[in-house]
Amino acid sequence: MRLVQGGLVALAVGAAGCGGPVAEERAAPTPTAVCTTTYTAADVGEPVGPTSLRVEVRRLPLDPAEEERLRRQRLPLSAHDHAAALDAAGRVRPALERLCGLGEFGLTAARDAITGAGYPANDVYVQPYPEPPGVGYSLHLGDRACVTGHVRPGRVVIDVDGATRDGSCAKEAY
Repeated sequence: MRLVQGGLVALAVGAAGCGGPVAEERAAPTPTAVCTTTYTAADVGEPVGPTSLRVEVRRLPLDPAEEERLRRQRLPLSAHDHAAALDAAGRVRPALERLCGLGEFGLTAARDAITGAGYPANDVYVQPYPEPPGVGYSLHLGDRACVTGHVRPGRVVIDVDGATRDGSCAKEAY
C-alpha cells in the first residue's frame, strides 16, 4: 500500500501474478484523540422592548467603567432565539468534535465546519484561540442569539447566550 494525499490507495494483485490495480479505496480521516465537550446554555430571559416591565434608572453621564460593563452585558434570549441557538449548537457540535479529534485547529477548517452545518459565512466569526493551537468561534442567529466557544486539543466548548448590547457575539476572553 502507498499513502496518497487525501487518503489511502490499496492495490491488489491477482494470484496468477498478472493482475493490476483492482480497486481504489479512499479512507476518510478518522478522529485521533478523545475530546471532551463542555456545553452551557443561557435560559430564556425576560423580553426587552415595549412589552418589558423592567425599568432601569441611571444617572447620566455614566462613568467609563459602567459604560464598558453595559456594553459587554449579554441580552436575554427570547424563546424563539433560545430554541434556534439550541438547535444550532446541536448541529455544529459533531463537526467541532470531529475537528478536535483530528487535531485540526485552523481558522478555515473551523469556519467550514460551521458553514457546513448550514449557516451562512457572514454569520460566522473565527479567531485564533489565545493559547495555540486552538480556534475560537461565534455564530450569530436571529435577533440576538449566539453560539460561541472554542476548539483546542482535547476540548470543545459550546455556549448558547445572547448577543451583547452592541450586537456582538464574539467573546473577548475564553
